[in-house]
Amino acid sequence: MRLFRLPNLPTAPGDALAGAAFAVAAAGSPARPVAALGAGAASLFLYMYGLADNDISDCAKDSSSSPERPLASGEISIRAAKAARAVCWGLALLSGAVAGLPPAWWLAAGLLIVAILSYNRLKWTWLMGMCRALSVLSGAAAVMPRSLSCGDWPAAPLAILAFGWFAYVCAVTKLSEGEEKPSEGLGNRRFLPGLAAFAALPACFFLPDARLAILPAAGCLFAFWTWCVAVAPLWRAHGPPERRAAVGHVIGALLYMQIGFMLCRPEPVLLGAACAVWIAARVVRRLAPDISGS
Repeated sequence: MRLFRLPNLPTAPGDALAGAAFAVAAAGSPARPVAALGAGAASLFLYMYGLADNDISDCAKDSSSSPERPLASGEISIRAAKAARAVCWGLALLSGAVAGLPPAWWLAAGLLIVAILSYNRLKWTWLMGMCRALSVLSGAAAVMPRSLSCGDWPAAPLAILAFGWFAYVCAVTKLSEGEEKPSEGLGNRRFLPGLAAFAALPACFFLPDARLAILPAAGCLFAFWTWCVAVAPLWRAHGPPERRAAVGHVIGALLYMQIGFMLCRPEPVLLGAACAVWIAARVVRRLAPDISGS
């Protein structure tokens, strides 16, 4: 549960599901529920793949900076973690194959894997943002009708949507920097990065009905509110547990953005998926309150 940062897992499929829902809403094309769910499942497995790869790559460094991590502490062997990584990779590809996802999804998934591997080795903040942005685009690519080319898909609104995820996740990643060390406290500017939660909202101007923007706007607002509540205690001196708790909460705030955009296309499957990820997040928090999402 700690290797895969259990509290974060409900936020993983929502990236692709939000991208899929927004794409069909903006384009006015028929929904493809199987494709959307397949892309969501693949995003979950690729997220888990990235987490296992991250701990494998950082094992030597974690031995001194984060000795409580499962690999650094010896609770999980490198060999077992590599096996888990391979299984997650295989399940992601199997999800794409079973759902019959189009070539555009395979391209997006390939770029996502490259971004994951690059971030885990280089630790550049913008690469983490790219991982989530590509996950959003993979969902949009999954529901693209085979009769269309990428140029016929609503490129501008999808680019804005992906940038919104990129900006917010970059802010989260920046907050997590140095989380393994004590801090003297963050200033009042700690609230400002949370405004990135609204970066995806201009994409709603491209929706055919302005009323469809209400739920995405509410989702972005809830995400920003969660950010503010999470970072409020960090003004004073704090240690790694407090910072990691805040990081876990602001990662979880992605769920509000995802659900908001998932519901901009009122489809029973997407409504069910939104309820499922929300319930999963609540259950995980209750059943495993001591598992960090950072």
